[in-house]
Amino acid sequence: MLLVLAVSLVANAVLWGQMRDARDALGGLKPHTIDIRFSQFMGIHHQQAIALSQLMLDGQPTGLAGIARKITGTQFRELGEIHGWLKLWGRPLQPDRDDMTWMLLGQQPYDAELLQYLIDCGNAPEGMPGLATQDQLQQLRQLPGGLERDRLFLRLMLAHHEGGLPMARFAAREAHLAPVRRLAGQVVLEQSREIQQLRSILALSEHKAVAPDTGESLSGG
Repeated sequence: MLLVLAVSLVANAVLWGQMRDARDALGGLKPHTIDIRFSQFMGIHHQQAIALSQLMLDGQPTGLAGIARKITGTQFRELGEIHGWLKLWGRPLQPDRDDMTWMLLGQQPYDAELLQYLIDCGNAPEGMPGLATQDQLQQLRQLPGGLERDRLFLRLMLAHHEGGLPMARFAAREAHLAPVRRLAGQVVLEQSREIQQLRSILALSEHKAVAPDTGESLSGG
C-alpha cells in the first residue's frame, strides 16, 4: 500500500513538472495575431456551446442529457486551456473588436470559401455564423421540456458547430504556435463527429425515436 502511494506521488510530481514546463514554455513564446484572435473568438464560441448545453441540463424532460453533458465537458476543458493561454500572454479574454479579418493573415492565399465565411461573419447578428441569437436562447429557455425543445437545441447546436468549423480549420493550418494548432485540429475532429451525431439524432427525432446517445425518449417520456 505504501509502495503504491509512493509511486502515485512520484508520478503526480513528474506530471506536475511536465505541465509546469509546458506552461512556462508556452508563456515564453510570442503569439501571432492569429493565435490570439483564434483563442479569443473560439473562447466566445465555446462559451455559447456550454450555455446551450447547460440549458438542456436544467432538470426538464429531455432525451439529450447525454450529449449535452459531453459537449459541456469537452468545451469546458478546451475553454480552460484557451483562457490559460491568453492569461499567459497577457491578453484579454475578449477581443477588442468583433471583425474576423485576422483570418486574412494566413500564409496560404485565401480562397473563395474563406472570403464567403468572412462575408457571413459580417452579416451574422452575433458576429459569427451559427451563434444563436438572444431571441433563440430565450426561446430555448422558455420552451417546456419535450420533443420541440430537443429539436430546437439540436438545430441550434448543429448550426453552432458548423459555423465554428471554418475558423478551427484555419487555425489548425495557420496558427503560429503548435499548441494552438493542436487544439484547433482537435476542435475540427470533435465537432465534425458531433455534427454527424447531431444530424442523426435530429433525423430520428422526426419520428419520435429514441436518442442513441442516452437511451431516453426524445419526447422526454
